[in-house]
Amino acid sequence: MLIDKSDEIYLRPLLKKDINKRYISWFSDVQVTKFLDARNITKKESIYYLQKGIDTGQYYILAICCSRADLHIGNIKIGPIRRKDGLSDLVTVIGDRNYWGKGVASKAIKKATNIAFKEGGMRKFIASIDSLNIASVKSYLKGGFTVESKIKDYFFHEQNGKSYFSDKIFVSCANKDYDISTLNNWKIK
Repeated sequence: MLIDKSDEIYLRPLLKKDINKRYISWFSDVQVTKFLDARNITKKESIYYLQKGIDTGQYYILAICCSRADLHIGNIKIGPIRRKDGLSDLVTVIGDRNYWGKGVASKAIKKATNIAFKEGGMRKFIASIDSLNIASVKSYLKGGFTVESKIKDYFFHEQNGKSYFSDKIFVSCANKDYDISTLNNWKIK
């Protein structure tokens, strides 16, 4: 994976040394994790999860880094990868809230899909988003994804003694240059 630091952000493989106190704090921040399944994770759990992806090739976690400060500000996960079908989920989190609202997520999404399409021959990416996570929906759309479908009243929420539902939005991005012969051997290094 070629790392290009000439843009505002760059992606690189997440390293064990990235999983520090600052990193772990992202996953205990209620604003960061509001729409995530990963909450209150430990350093040990994070390192295990990272290593499992590396060992199995089922998913890859990339660090989203600010070029100017050379600072790790979030992650983007490619996977789980369904190699037979050429499909993968794409999950993005900007853990450092100082970088929210600056277009960082959409740039990371574009970069990750380009890497996986060009280097990995991936056919299609899919992401599912809570409709209340408007910033995420906008980031994926700006990152080249389109809305593919919606499931009404999928997520249940409770707040201030009131309960309500929100929709699950599926977005996707297809590789116009898809070639099945390159997919099965792909590994991020």
